[in-house]
Amino acid sequence: MKYLFLALSSFLAIIAQMIAGKNFLIFNFLDLSLILVAYWAVHRSRTQALFVGSLTGLMLDAAMGLPLGYNGFGKTLAAFIIGHCWKRFNTRESWVQFAIIAVSSLASSVSMLSLFWIMERTTGRIFLGASIVQAIVTAFITIVLFTVMEAYNHNQANKAR
Repeated sequence: MKYLFLALSSFLAIIAQMIAGKNFLIFNFLDLSLILVAYWAVHRSRTQALFVGSLTGLMLDAAMGLPLGYNGFGKTLAAFIIGHCWKRFNTRESWVQFAIIAVSSLASSVSMLSLFWIMERTTGRIFLGASIVQAIVTAFITIVLFTVMEAYNHNQANKAR
């Protein structure tokens, strides 16, 4: 049942990204699937985050018509970086959290770009620039969401006392 929930949440994140991307410009630079992967890596199990990353990436590849594995590898790498860095570094500061999420997003994009080059496929000229903007926007929104979730959990804990 747990893995069905993981698959469903990945599917819903991709559908929301596709629908919102057509209607709002900001969603073209926001990676909801990376936010989902970051949530699982930080607040749940890092092993499950790897599963969510690979599954979400494969679903993204299928939805976008890319060869299977490009996004899967990138999202799995991002899940590993987030989980490993969150465990190793002092993540109480927002700028550290921002840096971890931004670097993982860039690593995901660079790994995809590398796979495109290795497989001799063409990419758009603005892919790397758009990836940097996407990393910044995604990291900012993720930190805001994590802060709101933490404040909500703290408030609920105080009400229970």
